[in-house]
Amino acid sequence: MKELTPKQWFTIGILVCVIAFGGGFITGKNSIDKSPDTLIPQLESSIMENEPALLKVYVTGAVKNPDVYDIKEGSIVKDAIEIAGGPTESADLVAINLARRISDGEEIIVPEKREESPLQEEGGTQGHKINGKLNINMATVEELMELPGIGEVKANAIVNYRKENGPFKNIHDIVKVSGIGEKTFESLKELICVN
Repeated sequence: MKELTPKQWFTIGILVCVIAFGGGFITGKNSIDKSPDTLIPQLESSIMENEPALLKVYVTGAVKNPDVYDIKEGSIVKDAIEIAGGPTESADLVAINLARRISDGEEIIVPEKREESPLQEEGGTQGHKINGKLNINMATVEELMELPGIGEVKANAIVNYRKENGPFKNIHDIVKVSGIGEKTFESLKELICVN
């Protein structure tokens, strides 16, 4: 093999430098593309994509601050009530499913506890009955017709009497209704009451 001249060695050296420099430049370019300045926006974009979307929900009823609120996707009814200031003292939370996931544009109505009627406070009541006796001041036509000797005509007469004269003061007042006499009262007195 013929020995290389100094000029040829010089040329080879320059080529090696050019190749090395070019490789470094390419490597450097790749490293620039992955520098923190370029990675931060990519990272922020990735984080934003992973954040839950916001839903609009209208919370009303027995809450302290009823209004429309933004709430994260995946939230439940309980979360929405808390955002609205929490339930009021009259809220009936047993009547709704607090664990249900909410959807966008939903209206959540928190109901109030139903007040117990005077009939229910007596105990042992059902409908317009108190301890098994029908309250003739509250009974409907249909309920009155279940009494012995009371048909539709007499039942309507009892209801009309209440409307015109007010509630019965005692059970014997039922004889004041047209068509109801003492004989009918005797068959009813153990089955009716007033309140």
